[in-house]
Amino acid sequence: MFSSCKYFQGDKCNNTHSVIGIYENVYDKSAKNHLIINNDGTFEQEFTKENITKKNKGTWIKGKENCRIYFKNLKLFHQLPESNKKLFSQNGMHRSNNIVFVEDMGREFDFYRVK
Repeated sequence: MFSSCKYFQGDKCNNTHSVIGIYENVYDKSAKNHLIINNDGTFEQEFTKENITKKNKGTWIKGKENCRIYFKNLKLFHQLPESNKKLFSQNGMHRSNNIVFVEDMGREFDFYRVK
């Protein structure tokens, strides 16, 4: 019934691209915070603010029959209040071509597709 609706495109999570690509978190506008999802099951993170650069690598797998992405060794590099850091999880959702970590929390955790 909803599959023909003009608001739904792509897969059941409204993705028109695979999860492979480059994403950016825009919570801290004075920083560049990239998450690079590679085809070989690895990811890279790079955070740059002023003269500080932080890098990280890990692995990921996509859940079968759902939108979940399971990251191993994903880190949250930008500064948040301690109460919000407790909400961060290494499991995300690939939805609408973005990676969402905490539903309805938005910019603090989510990464938006740039390539």
